[in-house]
Amino acid sequence: MKLILNLLVLLAPAAVFAAGGGHHGDGHIPTSTIMFQAINLTILFAAIIYFTKDAIVSFFAGRKAAYLEAAQKSAFAREQAEKEFVDIKNKLANLDQTREENLRKAQTHAEDLKKQILDEANDVSKRIKNDAELTARLEVQRAQKELRTQLLQDSVEAARIVLTKDLGSSDQQKLQKDFINNVGV
Repeated sequence: MKLILNLLVLLAPAAVFAAGGGHHGDGHIPTSTIMFQAINLTILFAAIIYFTKDAIVSFFAGRKAAYLEAAQKSAFAREQAEKEFVDIKNKLANLDQTREENLRKAQTHAEDLKKQILDEANDVSKRIKNDAELTARLEVQRAQKELRTQLLQDSVEAARIVLTKDLGSSDQQKLQKDFINNVGV
């Protein structure tokens, strides 16, 4: 129904113009024709406005809402970007300020570690040296003990051989008497 009414409104001026007749020979357009055309034009604009005003209003209201929403999103995004920019700027400034301090701390820490490692190395080398000296002393003492034991065994063996060859029965009786006397004491 709305479509038919729109077509009538659009075609009505053409029908009115055609009904007005042709031109009069003098080239002058009668006032009544201009009046009818003005009325038809007014009716046409009124009909266009009447039938399309809701659509136009809703279209522009939607566009306005979309623009306002986009503007709010843009403003929010800008605020966030500005906050992030300020935050990054502050972090960079803080990083620049603490760079020298961090370098000094790192150097101090490295020197402390170096000193600690050197102290530990010195302690380990002293311990190794002491252990080596102790081991050498123990080995010398063990060797001396073995030599003494071997020397005593060799001496006893040599004395036994000498005693068995050179010692007679009278000497043996004398030694036994001395032994008994010494044992008794």
